[in-house]
This record gives sequence, C-alpha cells and structure tokens, in this order.
Amino acid sequence: MDKYVSEAVQDMQLARRELLAELTCVGPGDWGRLVPYGARTLHDLLAHLAGADQAWAVSAQGLLKGEADQRTPLKPEEARAAVDRAIERGRDRSEAELLDEMQGRRRLLLGLYEELEPRHLALPLPSYGRHNSVRERIWRGYHDRLHAADVRRALRLHWLPPDLTLEPAIRPAIEALAPGETLYVAYSVDPRLWERPSTVPGWSNRGLLSHIASGDWVLQLQLRHIIEQGRVAPWPDVDAGNEERLRERRQSTVAALLEEYLSMRHETMLLLADLRPKHLRLPMTFWWDQAAGERTVLDYVLMFERHERTHREQLRPAMRYLR
Repeated sequence: MDKYVSEAVQDMQLARRELLAELTCVGPGDWGRLVPYGARTLHDLLAHLAGADQAWAVSAQGLLKGEADQRTPLKPEEARAAVDRAIERGRDRSEAELLDEMQGRRRLLLGLYEELEPRHLALPLPSYGRHNSVRERIWRGYHDRLHAADVRRALRLHWLPPDLTLEPAIRPAIEALAPGETLYVAYSVDPRLWERPSTVPGWSNRGLLSHIASGDWVLQLQLRHIIEQGRVAPWPDVDAGNEERLRERRQSTVAALLEEYLSMRHETMLLLADLRPKHLRLPMTFWWDQAAGERTVLDYVLMFERHERTHREQLRPAMRYLR
C-alpha cells in the first residue's frame, strides 16, 4: 500500500475503534433515542454508518478503472436522498446485521485502498464538490469521529426535535448554516496542530475553533432584540466581545467547543424560525460596511454564513491530509 494511503488507513482504523467503543455503550433500549440536534434515531444513525462506505467504494473502483473523472457527479440533493434511502432500508434490520454490514463494507473499501497509487491522489472526485481531490477525501476517519460524538450526545441528552416553520425567504440561509462542512473540517484537523498558530495572526487553531463555536453571538443578539422589541439593536463592540469569548474558552477542550458550536447553531435556528416578514423588512446598516448604506434584516441573515465560511477556510490548513 502507498505510504500516504497507509497513513490515511491507520487514521481510519483509530477512528473506527473509537466509534465501535461508543456503539458498545448503546443498550438494547437506547436505539430509539434521537440524536441531538436532528431527527435521526441511533438505529437510523447505525443504518447510515452501515452504508457510508459504499459511495467511496464506487469512487475507488472508478479510480482503479480510470473512470472516476468521467462519471456524472451526484448533486448534493441526490447525495442526501441516497443517505435517506440507506436509512430507510436499514429500519427493518437488526443492529447486529447493520454492524456486520458496516464492518464488511469497510473491509471492502480497505481492499480497494490497497490498489491506489500515487497517480490516483491528484484526481478529482466530482461528487464531493469544491474540495474533491482523492488526496483529501481518502481521509475518512473524520466520519467515524463525528458520529462517535453523535452517539455520546444521544446517550447524554434526551432530545425531542422542535417543529420549526421557516419563512421561505430565509431558507437559503438555513441551508448555508447547516453544520456539516464545518464539522467535516474540524473533525479532520490533525490533533497535534490545535495549539499551533492558525492562519489568523495571534490565534491558535483551537482559538479559531473557539471563535467559530461562539460565532453566532452577534446574530443571536440582533435576532432576540428584533423579535422582542420589533427593531434592530445598536451594534455591540464586536471586537471586544470576540476577545472576551476567546478568553472564556481558553481552557475549553476541542470536544467541548464542538458541542457548544452545535448547541449554539440550534439556538440560532430557533431564533430564525421566529422571524416574520415584518422583521425581515426592517432597515439595517452593517457596522463593518456603513458606506454601503441602508440594508435590511433579510440581507443580514442571508449573508451571515460568510462569517463561518471564511473562518472554516482559515482552519483548513490544519487538516490531517495536509500534514
């Protein structure tokens, strides 16, 4: 096996052991528990894990045949539909059957990895969107780590998903604020690099994650004021507020920051669900771009995702595949 591929495989094996250890903590009566902050049960999650290597195995087979860059890539909505189908198929299967399938598919995938050569690493995998090189995407350990955390959270919290009604105008913001891409990057960071300087002067990579985890605070402040008072609040001292939050989280673990990130994003979703057309029409001048003149609350909501996207890209250089 190629040395670089071998390193990715070792990381996958470590992450798989972590996931299996968490799954052994799930009792017979726990599989129906819901995973915060979504609508999957632990059984649904296991069904997802059972089929999770299939798409990559198909991609790997295509690479070996020289066909991967010729396939029609799945659109994001098609990929989500495939995940939903895997979960639906698994609902009538036992946990033991799903675990066997999960491990069997992983063995198949690792067998395909053994055939990958250095020339394959620079090829694209169009289905993965912008960051789609084989060199990056063979590092699949993040997926098991992410879902191991899901299992821990489901066993720790009793969760009932809220029934949210969202204004159609803000749906693009809701989709853009989905945590998947940020979790992918965060769970892919080389743990040796968390305390190293990030690409942001004066911030470590963990400090950058702290900022991402608490990054909704200004948006939430505005949304609460708008909902409760019917008008836009004066802008706070954002730089001072960010520094204060970094100080407060100086001793927070990466795991705690990721939990805070998900909890805070859930709170943001609850606030966005309370917005009505009258709120979205309110005038607003952005503190960072006053020269642009008067905008609206809807403009602010729709552009807010740029903040997280920018900082997520600043965290990417710490990912394992780049070491």
